[in-house]
Amino acid sequence: MTPSVRKVLLLNPPGDRLYIRDQFCSHVSKGTYYWQPLDLLQLSARLHAEGYTLAVVDAIAEHLSPGEAHDRIADFNPDAVVFLVGSDTVLDDLAFAAEVKRRGASVAVAIGDVMREKGETLLAEHPPLDGALTDFVTHGLPAFLQGRLDEAENMIVRTDTGARRVPEVKRDGKVFKLGTPRYELFPLDRYRMPYNKYHPYATIITASWCPFGCSFCPFANTPYKMRDVNDVLENLEHIRRMGIRQVHIADWTFAVNKKHARAILQGMIERKFDFTWSCLSRVDVVDFELLSLMKQTGCDMIEFGVESGNQAILNRYEKDTTLEEIRRAFRWARELELTTLATFVLGLPGDTLQTMEETLKLAMEIEPTYCSFNAASPRMATELRHDMVSSGMIADNIGVALDSSRSLPVFSTAQLSAAEVSAFRQKAIRKFYLRPSYVLRRAAKMRSWEEVQNHVRNGLSVARQSLHL
Repeated sequence: MTPSVRKVLLLNPPGDRLYIRDQFCSHVSKGTYYWQPLDLLQLSARLHAEGYTLAVVDAIAEHLSPGEAHDRIADFNPDAVVFLVGSDTVLDDLAFAAEVKRRGASVAVAIGDVMREKGETLLAEHPPLDGALTDFVTHGLPAFLQGRLDEAENMIVRTDTGARRVPEVKRDGKVFKLGTPRYELFPLDRYRMPYNKYHPYATIITASWCPFGCSFCPFANTPYKMRDVNDVLENLEHIRRMGIRQVHIADWTFAVNKKHARAILQGMIERKFDFTWSCLSRVDVVDFELLSLMKQTGCDMIEFGVESGNQAILNRYEKDTTLEEIRRAFRWARELELTTLATFVLGLPGDTLQTMEETLKLAMEIEPTYCSFNAASPRMATELRHDMVSSGMIADNIGVALDSSRSLPVFSTAQLSAAEVSAFRQKAIRKFYLRPSYVLRRAAKMRSWEEVQNHVRNGLSVARQSLHL
């Protein structure tokens, strides 16, 4: 790695399915949606600010074959490639990157869920791999590309004596600046989120990582950092200049710090932004005043991780929310006519047919706009996975597709078989979505052609999932 590395390719490698490799998670899209790879977007901002020449090849979004992807890469002739990996595609991803190096790139750096957990092992077993990122807003990558390994913070780097992790440099405060991603390099017309009103859309973050401790989440108890308010607003100004009307705030939990969130929302009001936007948050983070301000600035959809309708399950997996907080947040959202998405996890160890029934009952009671019923998955770098490996419930094998999809169960527990979880998930989808009252209510609220298209696609996806086609 030398200062001569100036041309950097940001790569989402090809695959035979609609693999989503993003934010240190990986799975297969449950429908036809495919969102923008946040990791590569944020890296494009950091590298552009450092003066690197960039290109993007998203082979999944663009449906490129391996040969077509290599042809695109050859046109750019990169010095280095930074590429996404997924826990179930990692061996193919590494092999593809090795071929990119064989054809001329001098440096290959991986980013993904499996790298955060198994990075040292994978560097030892795959000599073409030079390093791995464990944070996508890091300052470490430019230092690494310039050969300054001791400054390659938040990375796993190859050295003469083996692989080692370089810790983050401690800085004053918890506020960072990122700059604006190079959206124009990405195939924006190819990305879709299931609930957007307008197309195309743009993704931003106002903070990174998450201070909460959910044991099934790879971001549990990670060092929460806020993005500079003016940096966020300038990012939004750039999006407005692009003519984009739809924004997704991809923080793992929006508004952890209410003062910070309100400053951003007030800035959006003062600058008279006219975005429709969505985000993810928690039921114990929001209050009625904050939700009202979000609605005023154009927030149209909030995703809440409800997870279970059984308090003992919520406690066991350190969700630290209560059923009453869940009911209250969704009641506020209904009063404000905010669209909501409630996500649920079925089949966690300890879950039973009875507790899953309680989850379905809660879903019907709180009446979110949309529900996402997901089979539990032992994701890389989670306490859940570590516990299941130590108990012998699953094997700790790289390349075993345990994280490939939030749609299908991948393990059985002492209480439930994978088949029982799958059957209940299909039942939950049918009961929630196939009510005539629900279908009519959703049809009456459609206001744009993009919404019509999304509802048709989502409806077909629901049908396939409920029938397990």
